[in-house]
Amino acid sequence: MTRSNPFVLIALSVAAGVWLAANFPMPTALLAAALAVGVLATIGAAWLRSAHLSIWITACAMLVCLGALRYTLDAPLPAVRSVARYNGQRITLEGVVVDEPDVRPTHTNLRLRPLRIHTAQASDDALDDLVLVRVASHEAHEDHSDDKALRRRVQSDYKDWAYGSVVHVEGLLDAPPRMSSFDYREYLARRWAFSWIKQPHKLKKVGEAPESWFYLRLLQFKNAMRQSVWSILPAREAALLCGILLGDGRAMPLDVKEAFRRTGTSHLIAISGSNFSILVALTLPLMIRWAGRRRAALLVLPIIALYAVFVGLEASVVRAAVMVSVGLVGMLLWRTGVTLNTLCAATFILLLYDPHMLFNAGFQLSFSATLGLVLYADRMKDRLYAWASSRIPQRRVQQAVLFVAEVALLTLVTHLTTLPVQWLIFESFSSVALPTNAIVVPLQPPIMILGAFGALVAALAPPVIAKLALLPVSLPLGATIYIVQEFAKFKHALLAVMFFSVPAAIAYYAVLLGSTAFLLQPAAVRRAVGRLLWTHRAALSVSVAGLVVLSLGVLFWFQQPDGRLHLTFVGSSAIVRSPSGRQAVFLGDGDVVNTLRRTMPVGDGELEALVLPQRSKRYWQNASVLLDHYSARDLILPPGSDPPTDDMKLVWDVVRANTVRVVTATDGLVWALDDQVSLTIALRMPAQDGRQAIGARLSHGEVVIDLVGEQQAIDYQPGAALIFLDAQRTDVVALKAAGPRWVVWADGAGLPPLLRASIRALNLKEVSEATFVSDGRQLIFK
Repeated sequence: MTRSNPFVLIALSVAAGVWLAANFPMPTALLAAALAVGVLATIGAAWLRSAHLSIWITACAMLVCLGALRYTLDAPLPAVRSVARYNGQRITLEGVVVDEPDVRPTHTNLRLRPLRIHTAQASDDALDDLVLVRVASHEAHEDHSDDKALRRRVQSDYKDWAYGSVVHVEGLLDAPPRMSSFDYREYLARRWAFSWIKQPHKLKKVGEAPESWFYLRLLQFKNAMRQSVWSILPAREAALLCGILLGDGRAMPLDVKEAFRRTGTSHLIAISGSNFSILVALTLPLMIRWAGRRRAALLVLPIIALYAVFVGLEASVVRAAVMVSVGLVGMLLWRTGVTLNTLCAATFILLLYDPHMLFNAGFQLSFSATLGLVLYADRMKDRLYAWASSRIPQRRVQQAVLFVAEVALLTLVTHLTTLPVQWLIFESFSSVALPTNAIVVPLQPPIMILGAFGALVAALAPPVIAKLALLPVSLPLGATIYIVQEFAKFKHALLAVMFFSVPAAIAYYAVLLGSTAFLLQPAAVRRAVGRLLWTHRAALSVSVAGLVVLSLGVLFWFQQPDGRLHLTFVGSSAIVRSPSGRQAVFLGDGDVVNTLRRTMPVGDGELEALVLPQRSKRYWQNASVLLDHYSARDLILPPGSDPPTDDMKLVWDVVRANTVRVVTATDGLVWALDDQVSLTIALRMPAQDGRQAIGARLSHGEVVIDLVGEQQAIDYQPGAALIFLDAQRTDVVALKAAGPRWVVWADGAGLPPLLRASIRALNLKEVSEATFVSDGRQLIFK
C-alpha cells in the first residue's frame, strides 16, 4: 500500500498528529524537538538503507509530530494592538468593509478593518484585526419568508455595504460567544475577527477605500451578475442559482432552505466539488485541443484559482479547489482520475493549510463522500455497464437506463460513506435523500451551464435580452425547488438520530472498510477466510454476543441516576436532571439539543417539563427545534396569545405532535419534578413589550436556585445557592444584597458587572457550559 498509495499513510499520520495535539496539548518546544528527531531518524534510516518498513515507521512518526506542531502553532491570537482591547465597551467605530457582504434572510454580516475607534475614555487609530458587524433587517416586523422583502434586502445590502465601503458604526463591541457544540468565537478568530457588534445602534456609509482594485472589479462584476439574476428570476429560483453559481446560498428563503435540509439536498445550494468538476469539464477539452493534455492541465489551474476567488474563499471552496487541483496535477504526472492517493494528497495539503479543518463538518462530509466515490463508484459502474450491455439490447434505452442508474448509484455510494458523519453532526437522517438526490442531481449541470451563460449575458446586455438569456435556466431551477419541496412534505422525511456516538461511527467505518478490503482480496483468499470463520462460527458468535451484552450492561450501569440533582447551563437555558433521573428544561438560547444528547441516558427521549419563559418568535423557534428531537409531557407557557401566522401554525403542529399537555402558568404555580425537586413559577410583565414572562425557583432540600431568565421575572432570594440571569438586565445592588454563593451569567451581550469576592461568578460566554450538582444540602460546581 505504501508504494502505490504513499499519501494514504502520510495523510493519516498528519491527521493523527492534529488529533493528538487537539486532545492532549503539548509544549511547542517539545513538539519541535520531536519533529527534529523524527526528521533525523528518517534521513538516517534512508541513508543506512534500512528496511522499507523501518523507513516508513520513522517517516510516519515524523509526520505525526509535524501535524501536532502545525496544530499547536495555528492558534489564532489577537495582535498587540487588536481592537479586541475595547471589548465590552460602547464605542464609535469607523472601518472599511474588507469582503463582500454576507446577506442572509434575517441579517447581513459585514467584516470591517477598523480605522479609528472612540470610547468614553479614549480615541485610537492604531488598530489591528477585524470586527464583525451584524446588520439586522430594515424593519423589525418584516416577514423574512416574503420574497419581495428578501429581494429588496439582497439588492440593497450588496450595494449599500459593498467591498471597500467606509462605514460609521456605533454600538456595543463585544467578544463573540462560545456555544457548547459550535465555538463561534474560534470560528471568527480564524478569520481574524476577535470582536463583533451584534446590534449596532447606528450604521451609515461615509466613503469608499477599497484595498485592491482587481478584487473590487471582480466583486463588482459578480454583483452585476447577482443583481441581474435577482431582478429577473423569482426570489427562490434566484437564490438557488446564486447558491449554485456564485456561492450565495445563504440568502435562500428560510422555508426553501428547510426543505433542502429535510431532503438531504443542502449540498446543492453551496459551492462544492461538483461546481469545479463542471468547470474543468467545460474548459479542459478546449485546452487539450489547443495545448495538449499536460499543458492543458497546467493552464486550467489558474482558472480554478480565479473561480475560487470569485465565489469567495470559504472553507468549502478551498477544499473543492484543492481537491480538483490535485487531480489536475496528477494529470501532469500522467495519472488519471481522482484516486485514493490523490484524495489523501489533497487532505495532506488542506491539513497543512488549516489543521483545524480536520474537525470541520464540511471537510468531514467532503472527504467521506469522495472516499465513497473512489472506493466504490468505478467498480460498481463497471458492473452496471456490463449488466446493461447484456440485458438491454436497444442502445437508446440502454443509455437512458444507465443515465438514471448511474446518478442513483453515485448518490448511494456517497450516502454509504457519509451517513455516520451526518448522524453525528446533524443528529438526523433524511429518509427521502436517496430518491430526491437521484432526481434533482442530474438537473444541476444544466443549471450551472445555462445559468452561467444567462447570468453573464444578463450582466452585460439590455433588460430584454437579459430576460431571454435567463429564461432557459428557470425551468430546471423551478423543477428542482418543486421536487425538493414535494419530498420535504413527507411527514417522516427527517428522522431524529439522537443516540449515535463517535464509537458507533468508528465501528461503522471499521465494518465498512473491513468488508471492502475483504471483497478486494483474490477469490482464493476470500474462500480461505470464509472457511476459517465458518469453522469457528460457534466461538465467534458467543464472543460477539458476550461483547454486546457486556457493553449494554456497562452502559446501563453508568446511566443509572446517582440520587443527586444535576443542573447544566448553556446559552440562556437551564437543563435540570432530578435525583430520580427526570429531565426538565428552562428554555432560552443555546445549543440545548446537543447538550441533552450528551447528558440524557440512551433511549430516553422525553422531558418531564419544558418551560417557555416568553411567547416571542425567538423562544417559539427554540422550542420548535427542541421538540423536533425530544418530546415533553408538560409545556409550561406564560399567559397570552400568539399571532395567527403560518410560522406559528407550523410551531403548534410540532407542539401538538410532541407534547402531552400544555399548561398556562399562574404566579406561584408549583410543579414537582419528583419528590425531592420542585419548580415554583413566578410571572412578571416587563415594560419592554408588555408580555408576561416566566421565572422559576428550583428547590432541592436546602438548596435554592433562582432561574431569573432574560426578563428578570423573579426577585433574587437572599440565601440562594445560585442565581442564573442575564448580565445586562441585572439589578446589581439587589444581587449583592441577596448574596448568592454562585452567579451564572447567561450568554448575553457585554461584560457582566463586578461582584464582591464572596460571590463566585461564571460567564457562559467564556466557558460555553457550566454544570452543578446538588445533594440537597450543598451545591458543587462540577
